[in-house]
Amino acid sequence: MLVASVAVFASGCAGPGAVKVDPDRLPGVYRDGETGGEIRLHVDGRFSAVGISQNDAMGHGSAVPVDFGGTWSPTPSNFVYLEPDDTGGQRDMGDIQLWTVSPRKVFLHPDVDGPVTLELVRVTGP
Repeated sequence: MLVASVAVFASGCAGPGAVKVDPDRLPGVYRDGETGGEIRLHVDGRFSAVGISQNDAMGHGSAVPVDFGGTWSPTPSNFVYLEPDDTGGQRDMGDIQLWTVSPRKVFLHPDVDGPVTLELVRVTGP
């Protein structure tokens, strides 16, 4: 019973189904089928996000979708850091953890005690 409880607790800390993915396999376009929000991880270490709200990315703030970009970097864990460029305005996001499930699926889960805010699946083709 104790082992099962510890396993459930530990798995919740890493996000639902998060696993480490080889960073070389991550560049590509990921899209949420429901909202159309999109994150593009470029091979040069840059990213662009289209239609992602501050609430989805940070777990608080505006629910209005915005576009932003910056740099991304892998971690030794099961997520990559998205570091948005500073726009000097109210849309500044701070660093964002993009959790990896596989090279085909990533998600935003800013509050490990709360729900996943956005699931994005790799898009093939244009």
